[in-house]
Amino acid sequence: MNRVSSLLVFCSPENILRQVVIERSENNCISQIFSLSNNQSESAQTLFFDGIITGEIVSIKQNSTPKILKNAVENFNYFDFRSEFKLQKRPLLIDFGTDSTEEINVIISEFASQFSTLSVFEFMAACISRPALLLGNSGKLELNDSTDLILWEQVDLVSKRLTTKTRLRKI
Repeated sequence: MNRVSSLLVFCSPENILRQVVIERSENNCISQIFSLSNNQSESAQTLFFDGIITGEIVSIKQNSTPKILKNAVENFNYFDFRSEFKLQKRPLLIDFGTDSTEEINVIISEFASQFSTLSVFEFMAACISRPALLLGNSGKLELNDSTDLILWEQVDLVSKRLTTKTRLRKI
């Protein structure tokens, strides 16, 4: 088991938690999510990080059929970093085309200014929750979920925006 905590944990667009610990088994299955506020002392053997913890990035291109991709293009403001970004009334769905944090970091540093009007939580919903839902998953970080955890560092937590220095890493 390992335990991690951060300033914020993005479980879903509707569920953003503060001061919690995520406990995972060796195969990345989440066994507990518990509040630090209810504990008398800090949780033993917990790694504390500065940033926001989320589940893994989901790529429609990498994980879907042509039918699901067509559905994404027709029903979402689908953005795949090969096309021009235009904010439309449909829900935003971001496809990095990869789950590699190294490749995603390069893309974020290049395109962060284009997303300056979006909250970081809307951005996370667009590249984590919505793609997962479209692929038939829960789109949530929850108990018994097997997922890599991603730490979003150098996010402007005051304005809740991405910056050109925002970086992702697996933890």
